[in-house]
Amino acid sequence: MAACLCFVLQTPAQAKVLSLSDVLSNVFAKSPDLQASNVQVKIQRANSLQLDGALDMHYGGSIGLSNESAPTTNPFSPTETNAAFISGQVVQPFEGGSTLTGTLLYNRAELIYPASVIPAFQSKPNPQYQHQIDLIYRYPLVAGAGNPNYRYQKEVSVAEEKAAKLRITLLKEQIAAQAIGMYAQFVLSDLSVKLAKDAELRATQLLDNQKKRESFGLVEKADRYQTEALVTARKLQLAQAKAEKRAAQTALNRLMYQAADTPLVLKFRSPKVQLQSVSKLLVKAESKRPVFQVLAAQYAAAEAQLSLAKTSEDYQLDLIGQVGTRALDGSAGTAFTRGFNPAHDRYIGISVEFSDVLDNKSSRAAVQRSVLALESINIERHKAMMDLQTEIATLVNDLRSARITLKASKAQVKAEKKKYQAEMERYQKGRVPTSAVIQFEGDLRVAQLREAIQRVSLGLTEYKLALAVGELPELLGQTQGDAR
Repeated sequence: MAACLCFVLQTPAQAKVLSLSDVLSNVFAKSPDLQASNVQVKIQRANSLQLDGALDMHYGGSIGLSNESAPTTNPFSPTETNAAFISGQVVQPFEGGSTLTGTLLYNRAELIYPASVIPAFQSKPNPQYQHQIDLIYRYPLVAGAGNPNYRYQKEVSVAEEKAAKLRITLLKEQIAAQAIGMYAQFVLSDLSVKLAKDAELRATQLLDNQKKRESFGLVEKADRYQTEALVTARKLQLAQAKAEKRAAQTALNRLMYQAADTPLVLKFRSPKVQLQSVSKLLVKAESKRPVFQVLAAQYAAAEAQLSLAKTSEDYQLDLIGQVGTRALDGSAGTAFTRGFNPAHDRYIGISVEFSDVLDNKSSRAAVQRSVLALESINIERHKAMMDLQTEIATLVNDLRSARITLKASKAQVKAEKKKYQAEMERYQKGRVPTSAVIQFEGDLRVAQLREAIQRVSLGLTEYKLALAVGELPELLGQTQGDAR
């Protein structure tokens, strides 16, 4: 178990102390890329709802008038027909693939005869009212049985919506990797400023001590010149460290979509990552990393597409049953009433409808395309596994090395402090030259910088390993920006 590295970087008192989780929450809440991904999730959700519309009831109707005047060779035939009609239709698809259609037709037809035709030779009754109602049930026996078009497209839509949601997690992972690097850079630059101030203070104290000793003639001017050069060098290093911190602060503020000069106080806490074998970490990562979950959702969508493509090769064989009523009368009311009476005049029929496509090249191409899509996803998943295995193995080695190096760096800092303090005591007694003290102070500064770099490097490596294994969400807690 890694030791917890925790310290607060000092900046203006009015600034809020931010953890890495706070930084990521700010980024996730304002990232336009995440907002765009949320929109894509909603689009996929709308597509899924649109598919449900395939089972909606459809209805329609029409009403019209007509007049027909036609030539005739029979002097007793009507020469003109006036008609009026009302029709309606209701179609209800079912989830199993069958369809029920209801139709209604009610019309009035009046025949107009020449004046020379006596009423006895004219059709009776005139006008005639006709009422017809039909229920038609179509049941697919092969193609369309079980409504595969709706069912598989629904599976595709659900899988694509899931993949869109998981891409948000994947994007968050990518943003987190970027944020961790900037976070660590700011931490390191702030530590560099602090160490540079300490080094400048030591150099200034040494110069003050030399000036006093020079006034008593204990040291030469050349010694003071060496120390003045050291102070100048430490001031330059402090200015450079402050410039690097401002650059890191600007980058981190921009990542959080806030003013570049916003003061930052960061609480750096290294996560506690338990080192295990690469194989165990790989198994854990495979179950948690969003990249594999996205690929699994894409694979499910591709499988549904393949199943849908295979159904397009089937021939169509539908069983159609029809029942209806018929009514014809000279009275509008009588014809309309009898139209709802199945015991009066009726129609009953059953039929089988067959159709097929010869050679069906488009279906075979669709199946081949779906098979290749599955193969492509498998290749991508294999590549992701290989890359992840390399990444985890590298991070595990880096983490072990970082822990050993940090321990050695801490020991070196302690040793350099003792060495410098002892040399200062000898210098104050006039037993060593100024150059030796300056050299030992430089050795102490280098050791302190190395320790600071190793502390931040260790925390950065632990965060990267947590990210690689898929444990970063648990370490950081709930964050904002999820699709609702």
